[in-house]
Amino acid sequence: MSEEQKDTIIEKLNNAVIDFTEKLFGESGKNFIQETQQKIKDFSSEAIKKFMEFGDTVIEKLNLQENEQIIKMKDSIENMLKQAGLLEEDEENF
Repeated sequence: MSEEQKDTIIEKLNNAVIDFTEKLFGESGKNFIQETQQKIKDFSSEAIKKFMEFGDTVIEKLNLQENEQIIKMKDSIENMLKQAGLLEEDEENF
């Protein structure tokens, strides 16, 4: 199964949960689920940001800024997180 198919299935499942919650609990239930999803997304984004900051601190403390392999690996991870939508494109390099 391709990533695109997985994303579509997850999106459909997410929409089904929202619709189901709205039918059971009305608009307030729908709003609760949507607010909870946003809080989880914000928490995840903040956790990833802190992890990247921690990685930069480790690189700095171990004097690895000049190590090309380390920097390439860090850049690759950052790019994957951006592509997955877990790290904003306009974030400064960590």
